[in-house]
Amino acid sequence: MKIKLKELFRKKEDDLDLDLDEELNDPDIRIETYEMTEDPQAKEELWDKIKKHQKFVHNRNAITMGLLFILLFGLGTFLFFHTGSTYLTSDRIERNDVSSTQYLEFGDYFLKYSSDGVACVDSKSNTKWSTTYSMQAPFVDVCGTTAVIADQQGMQVYVFDEEGLKGQFQTKLPIQKARVATQGVVAVILADDDVTWVNFYDASGTLIAENRTTIDDFGYPLDMALSPDGIKMAVSYMRVNGNKISTHIAFYNFGSAGQMELNNQVGELNVDDVLAPQIFFCDNSTAVAVRTDGFTVFSGSQSPKEKKTVKFDQEIISTFHDGNRIGFVFDGGDSGNKYLMKVYNTGGKNTMQKYFDLQYNSITLQKDKIVLFNEKEFAIYKLNGQKTGQIPQANPECAEYPWIPQIYGDHRGQCRSDPAWIAERKL
Repeated sequence: MKIKLKELFRKKEDDLDLDLDEELNDPDIRIETYEMTEDPQAKEELWDKIKKHQKFVHNRNAITMGLLFILLFGLGTFLFFHTGSTYLTSDRIERNDVSSTQYLEFGDYFLKYSSDGVACVDSKSNTKWSTTYSMQAPFVDVCGTTAVIADQQGMQVYVFDEEGLKGQFQTKLPIQKARVATQGVVAVILADDDVTWVNFYDASGTLIAENRTTIDDFGYPLDMALSPDGIKMAVSYMRVNGNKISTHIAFYNFGSAGQMELNNQVGELNVDDVLAPQIFFCDNSTAVAVRTDGFTVFSGSQSPKEKKTVKFDQEIISTFHDGNRIGFVFDGGDSGNKYLMKVYNTGGKNTMQKYFDLQYNSITLQKDKIVLFNEKEFAIYKLNGQKTGQIPQANPECAEYPWIPQIYGDHRGQCRSDPAWIAERKL
């Protein structure tokens, strides 16, 4: 029996979405006629060959896909667990400033400041603006793209944003601490013998509110913080009663919620036998007090209240935080490692812990990465504890000076060494 391919595959025309009559008229297509026997055994052998061929094609495709999956899985596993140990120097810029110059991240720029003045520079050390002053011991607080520079034990205060000087003023008493909010309002702790003032100013120095405290009333202020919107302020006081110490944490609201309250105070927490040397706002409604025995999270858009307290058995060596997480470093104990770091969310849940050995000078949270560094190397960890890089300082010009890596979305590091070079590095 003679059967043409056209007759055999006509039933597949709809499935293939082809016009077979048109295709068969194509001169490049060759149609042959075959003789098919009526012998059942021959037909069975033919179908066996067809099935074997189909099985061969299926197995070949399955093996190819399997090998491709194994290759991709292996590559992904390698990239996930790989720890970088080298970098590329993409740029190097000679510096001419003095050895006491310090750098601080400032929005998309950096603040370069010393006792003689401050400049806003980009990663290529191009100056956007600069201001001169004369301070004995300048210190900086940054909130987003707003910064305050004040003179420790002096009376000068300068407020900046990315466009330059926003305002400046002088206080009447020596400055202990200063904090700034996004819109430029500044909180300052001023010392006056046995009396301490916690004052609140706008960027030009206009006094918004003041709070007079004594050791007998509130205690001595250890730290303070401003919410990013500048509405709320938190102050941690140390109280001494005989040979006993305690902590008094006070919250102030300078908006409508605090206008009817004495000294604008809207909340407090008292804890015996504990100090809280550090307090900060994670956002406008969440604050964290780091205590000698752990930490306390406060929550509330108008009157922050205690939300969660986590206590530690170990002494805290270092702390680091961003808007969503709080990290702590402890001694490694009997683990065989020098240190143990733990990360918590603002609900008080422990989300990561990792032992490490790098003898670090500083530890920060930058863009979902934990960065530890010293004068000669730095290490980077993900928030799941995986170490993605430990990079030695290989540039001989930079090796003798401190340097600070800044982590960006593509894992670049910014080396700002004092006083020789600024180098931008890529892992």
